[in-house]
Amino acid sequence: MDKLTISIFGNQIFLEIMNEIKLFSKFRLKYYDNIDLCTKDAVNHDQLVIFFITEENKQYYTKIENNIFPLIVVANTSIPKHISSSDIVEQLNMPFSVLSLEKKIVSVLARYKFKKNSLINLCGYIIDKNERKIRKN
Repeated sequence: MDKLTISIFGNQIFLEIMNEIKLFSKFRLKYYDNIDLCTKDAVNHDQLVIFFITEENKQYYTKIENNIFPLIVVANTSIPKHISSSDIVEQLNMPFSVLSLEKKIVSVLARYKFKKNSLINLCGYIIDKNERKIRKN
């Protein structure tokens, strides 16, 4: 089985720290400085994204607003409701412990896998077994 890739956007130093302490050796870590490429890869390859919100990249809120991939948002301040309202989004405020990050990763991945396994695509319809609903497109 392939290792899961964790995509990191907004903080390259965090990637270097994670590679140094080798805590997440069961995951592949990858840094992106392009949000479009990051979200595209996350959707296409079922990647978890750790998104660091800073003053410089606040404008990228809209790019992750309707995410269909697991996401952990890390910020100095509280995160807008429209981002953290999804059930596959976790929020961390800085400073945080590495163990709390690991718990968030496990939690969001479990919810994402559960949600993904409950959806069936059939001739342009999406059947959600958990919610017992059928949607078109």
